[in-house]
Amino acid sequence: MSWNFAIGQRNKVALALGVVFLIIVLANWFVSYSMQQIGTQFQSVYEDRLVPALDISAMLERYYQNRMFLEEHLLSGSEEQTKLEERIANNHQEVDSLLAKFETTYLTNQESIDLREFKKASSNLEEVQLEIISLSKNGDKAAATGLFKTKGLKAFQDLLDPLHDLSLLQEQVGHELYASAERRLNSLKVLSYLVIGLAIVLALLVGTLLQTSRKLKGTETQRFHLN
Repeated sequence: MSWNFAIGQRNKVALALGVVFLIIVLANWFVSYSMQQIGTQFQSVYEDRLVPALDISAMLERYYQNRMFLEEHLLSGSEEQTKLEERIANNHQEVDSLLAKFETTYLTNQESIDLREFKKASSNLEEVQLEIISLSKNGDKAAATGLFKTKGLKAFQDLLDPLHDLSLLQEQVGHELYASAERRLNSLKVLSYLVIGLAIVLALLVGTLLQTSRKLKGTETQRFHLN
């Protein structure tokens, strides 16, 4: 009877050993998967949030420069005007390049909406600036100055709103990604403690299994001598 009981105990311990081992394997897989996800999130914070935020700042700087160059254009002669027009055109090209780069990043639905509004406002501002430059080059400084202070100012302000919204979204979404990664790290800490605990249980089960096997062998030896 004790021999059958010992076999039953050994089987139970072996089953528990297999379950604990399976849990440890699954836990290790989950840790590996979570680490990959965390790495992806931190990469996204850099590539899709930090770099675009810097690009937005660079675009904003180019627009302010162009407004300053446009104001100088109203006060300059023809030779200086040509140089200023080249600077304005170069800034437009740099903005287009930064914008194309920005569009390749991951965009939320709200970012896509704000980006469309920004592109529309940018196109409108460029048209107004060309109109101001044309009037200024033709010597109609009064009309050019009036357009600069009215329609030009409004077009510039209309551009700042979606650009500012895009800049705020970089901070907001970046913070959400960082918070998500932090939660995953905290979960991994808890899971690591669980794995350590399971490893201890595994060691105890192995010890119990070995002890049960020794008792079973001893029982078998006694039965052999009795026979």
